[in-house]
Amino acid sequence: MRRPSVLPPLLASLAGSALAATVQVTPPATPPGSNVTAVHSNFFGISFELSFINYYFGNDSSSIPQPMLNYLGALRARGAADRPVRLRLGGNSMDSSTYVPDQTEIIKFTDPNANVNDQPVSYGSVLFDVMKNASARVDTAQWLIGLSLRDPNNTNIPLAAGDANKYLGDDLDAYLLGNEPDLYTSHGNRPGMANYTVYDYVGDYWVAFNNLGKTPQGDVLDLDKIAGPTICCAWNLDGVLTSGWYDDFKTQLKYITLQHYPQDNCFGSYRYHLDYYMSHTQTVNLAKWQETGLQIIANTPEDQRKPVLMDEFNSASCGGIPESDMFGMALWSADYALQLAAVGYSGAYLHTRERGVSYNLFDPPDAPAGGPGAWVTHANWYAMLAVTEALQNANGSRVVDLGLSNSLYDYSAVAAGYAVYDAATSAVRTLALFNYANASMQATDFALPASVFAGAAAPGAVLVRYLAAPSATETTNITWGNQTYAGAGDGALVAAATPWTDRTYACAGGCTVQVPGPGMAVVFVGGVPTTAAANGPANSTTSASGAGKTATDSTASAAAANVVWAWWTASVAFALTLWLS
Repeated sequence: MRRPSVLPPLLASLAGSALAATVQVTPPATPPGSNVTAVHSNFFGISFELSFINYYFGNDSSSIPQPMLNYLGALRARGAADRPVRLRLGGNSMDSSTYVPDQTEIIKFTDPNANVNDQPVSYGSVLFDVMKNASARVDTAQWLIGLSLRDPNNTNIPLAAGDANKYLGDDLDAYLLGNEPDLYTSHGNRPGMANYTVYDYVGDYWVAFNNLGKTPQGDVLDLDKIAGPTICCAWNLDGVLTSGWYDDFKTQLKYITLQHYPQDNCFGSYRYHLDYYMSHTQTVNLAKWQETGLQIIANTPEDQRKPVLMDEFNSASCGGIPESDMFGMALWSADYALQLAAVGYSGAYLHTRERGVSYNLFDPPDAPAGGPGAWVTHANWYAMLAVTEALQNANGSRVVDLGLSNSLYDYSAVAAGYAVYDAATSAVRTLALFNYANASMQATDFALPASVFAGAAAPGAVLVRYLAAPSATETTNITWGNQTYAGAGDGALVAAATPWTDRTYACAGGCTVQVPGPGMAVVFVGGVPTTAAANGPANSTTSASGAGKTATDSTASAAAANVVWAWWTASVAFALTLWLS
């Protein structure tokens, strides 16, 4: 199918478009105050659809696929030591499914005629065993667990909640009570009701909430691990907050939860293509979705403020769009996550569904659930690694959009950037710089002032790590640092052949850092992240000049040029194939 609104501009940009001038990067001299949310290295989490969880985690606690553990281990290794990996089990299928404690199978499909985007299952306690074992083996992970609100009087809700706490213990992060209640009317989940309102929701929440005080395993309300409202579309957060819901439940409330997609592809058509996602201005506007409600929370005293989680998002609901597995989406995912951190969110979970869905982070083998075979890593997964390292700071971080090149307002701007400040010391820890020019890895200069590095531990050797690919449409040859998953089927990173390996810059007097187009660079002002050794210093190149020009010998330069040319050729061929199909 032809997609004329995206691919011709991308093909044109492959011919060599790039930022024409040096981008000036000037972080605010005054660091952000306490009204800017402090976030942590585990900001990025993974959301799994319940009905396909066994394809990722196997059928029992003894058969968790090693590639899945490798993926989670890579995420864990890049975070601060005291921050667990964040995982969520939920989705529409969680809201429509039934917990059967003595069921021996991890899940069983219960409706062969179900909508593909809402496939109910029954699930047994073996699922909680698997989740607990996975948490232990990645040391550690914590889970958000969905609880249905479709029938608030259903005794299955407290039954599932009690056993989740029994089996998971400290690995239970919170209960998500209800999934997209603002769509209950349109999805037929409140038959006979012409309009299910916020106030109807508050009444239902009360019923289910009270029942959680008397589960077969005891009172789970005293855990203070309830979350909501998990709205997505039709209601506004400020309306829920001021309805009485927040005042009624805030004592036991751990998180305020939302989920939102830029668009849907639930009926085989969609509005936005890759060019939308590669506009930083569009990303800024998207993050304003619940701006009024977020401001209410920001104005709450810090010691009373509840963290806000985007517990499910991705490029488009109902599985994404054909471009969802492209490198441009990885840049968008990283950009959007940092934008969410800047506007008040404390975490964001990328959603993953059954094998073959275009927006997945990774795909299990084409085999029965938990079976052997090669796994496939997709572009978005690299974004999770990059953001986790960018936020790797024991004290927590406050994130500020720098508005580079007027990118807050100019839809044509191709440069964007963030400063990540230490939440305790107010010093700049990292800079995240984006180059959306789809220019076959051609570099653009970003000039950084000396003031950024005044408190740096080693301003003469500042590490810069790159998220790079030969084009925005690339799906395989993607690197973070000196590593890639290309050609690796076991979920483990391998050494990458890329011209954009780790580089060090002498920045005591300021420096100019190069960022490939398309690409992202993370400047580690506050010191080398703990994963640097694993990424292989042997592949690093060093710049001795304050101007930040990379020093490489002719052999290395020639090898890099060959790699760029091979990747550029492959990318053009790939894009032409898409355009002509």
